[in-house]
Amino acid sequence: MPRTTRPRKGTARSASRASAERVPSKSRQPPSDTPHLPLEGPRYLYGIVRDAGDLDLGRMGVGVPATEVYPVRAEGLAALVSLAPGWVVDPTRAHLLGHQRVTEALLREHTLLPVAFGTVLASEARVQELLCTAHRELTQVLDALEGKVELGLKVLFHREHLVQRLVLEDARLARAPDEPEAEHERRLDAAVEDRARRDMRALVDGLSPRAAATHEHPPVGERMLLNAAFLVERAGLEAFEEKVRSLAARSDTYAFRYTGPWAPYSFVDVRLGLGDADAVGT
Repeated sequence: MPRTTRPRKGTARSASRASAERVPSKSRQPPSDTPHLPLEGPRYLYGIVRDAGDLDLGRMGVGVPATEVYPVRAEGLAALVSLAPGWVVDPTRAHLLGHQRVTEALLREHTLLPVAFGTVLASEARVQELLCTAHRELTQVLDALEGKVELGLKVLFHREHLVQRLVLEDARLARAPDEPEAEHERRLDAAVEDRARRDMRALVDGLSPRAAATHEHPPVGERMLLNAAFLVERAGLEAFEEKVRSLAARSDTYAFRYTGPWAPYSFVDVRLGLGDADAVGT
């Protein structure tokens, strides 16, 4: 059962508006962490964490060459940003890798509220406004994500392999001498669908007790049966992986693709309430 990592796009959508009364005046804004960078101009946003620890990540951000990633702080929160290469950031391999490098670096030390790939805000002041106006919602999400990461599990199959297994297990699924081929195919299709559904449900039910939350995305392609994400405590990663291996070892009919840890895109849904802010989370 291979365990892989790859660049991925955050596909976040957002969901709650905060009061504009908390927008800070310029006199309340702390000085920039990077006085050598212009205060104006678009900022690329990677994610939001609590304002603690070393948050200067250096040159690893989106752009060619890689841009400097630094925190913009307000009210105990910090948004990690860099100068944006433009108002629209294309999902090229270099840009996706830059986004992934930053989120992976943040995940090592911090609980991360991830932001969708391609999120650009107008300036540092606009980033601070985001942190203030959506402070309550962002803090609540960080509380829910505290100490957790996302793990992904995809399960694929070859239909003919499963058909052969089912016929071996139940001779009644073999084609009768007088049975039309089309009718036999319909019986096999129904049996495959039922068995795959029950096996995937048993798999998710076996893993769910080891996760704080579970989210099932639509399968992609004809061979994929399960496309699931699990929100797991960092302290429980080893036990969760061992359970996946145990379940995978029981069947040679399915192929398991286990990925992560990722930023918890599948478990965040927060609307920022800013006109030029894209989505946060998934």
